[in-house]
Amino acid sequence: MTDARKTTTTLAAALIVAGMLLVANGQVAGAAPVAGTAEQAAQLERLRARIRSLQVRLNKTVHKRDAEREQLRELEGTIGRLIHDLRQLHSRLKSQDRALTGLKRRRATARTELRGQRAGLGDQLRAAYLMGRQEYVKMLLNQTDPTTFSRVLTYYRYLNGARMQQIDKIESALARIHTMESEIIERTRELEALRAAQVQRKQALENARARRTEVLALLDRRVRDQSDEIARLRLDEERLERLLAQLQEYLAGLPREPAAKVRFADRKGKLPLPTKGKIRARFGSPKKIGKMRWKGLFLSGRAGQDVVSVARGRVAFADWLRGFGLLLILEHGDGYMTLYGHNQSLYAQVGEWVEAGQVIASMGNTGNAPGAGVYFEIRENGRPRDPLQWCRLR
Repeated sequence: MTDARKTTTTLAAALIVAGMLLVANGQVAGAAPVAGTAEQAAQLERLRARIRSLQVRLNKTVHKRDAEREQLRELEGTIGRLIHDLRQLHSRLKSQDRALTGLKRRRATARTELRGQRAGLGDQLRAAYLMGRQEYVKMLLNQTDPTTFSRVLTYYRYLNGARMQQIDKIESALARIHTMESEIIERTRELEALRAAQVQRKQALENARARRTEVLALLDRRVRDQSDEIARLRLDEERLERLLAQLQEYLAGLPREPAAKVRFADRKGKLPLPTKGKIRARFGSPKKIGKMRWKGLFLSGRAGQDVVSVARGRVAFADWLRGFGLLLILEHGDGYMTLYGHNQSLYAQVGEWVEAGQVIASMGNTGNAPGAGVYFEIRENGRPRDPLQWCRLR
């Protein structure tokens, strides 16, 4: 067998292999998260442990109605975590879908290129075969021009070698796409199955929370006067005051961030509200029970609506507090804090830094909320300030 015929046979075999790879598929590998230093992690864990201990003390059960509220707390906390997990799963699924779409486009492009390569290579193989039976043999026997023969032979070998390299590259690319797409499809199936299971669990827990809320409503209706309710509301406010005082003490030991370009105090009158919604209760307005008054705003909206940070800050508290439901507190430096209560789910944890406008929670009606919404406070050295003097209305 001549060198030319050996070459054409090898090329044909490579072409068959490349054609078989047209059914290829793919995957995307995720990058590992960057961890902080061990000392920072330990420091944050100590802070979280202290806050968990404080939270347990503040929510201590003292009588039957408190026991009912404790069960409600557990349900609302679990539901909040599930909603957070579902939100993350949804984001991951969207990312996987985008990656899969990109891979399919790449595969389609590779198929188009391969079809062009195959057509061109087929023409060249046929031409090379015919030349191998005629001109190449005649030049070899006649040897009328050895220099020309050698040059043409070298050219053919170089061309065939280049074609083989192209086919190898196509094979490798399609093989990678096959692996990537197969793994993405499998991972997407797993995520969808997990999300479906969690949706079912969330629904079951929401049903349980509805039943528990009915029991609480029944117990509240049994109160013959407002004295018990006023006492409970005062206790709720006292818990919040104790929490804020302790948080200031705990956070004082943490390393401070370099001075911000714009201090929180300089944003007075320029801050956004944490969500879109109707102002159902204003700072200083009566609560229609006793002589108690609102120390912040209650913005009503729909359950699940995004709640954002009004300014950059560090999460000082992210848990359930009696009277305020799922509560997130941000510390902004210079003694300023913002509070976001009655959330359905929390998307940040203690010690994390969040940016202005970042989604930190979803609106809900946990705790003793008058309806679906978010309770918003601004505190300066522990003293409540009117949010409408700090925030611009949309």
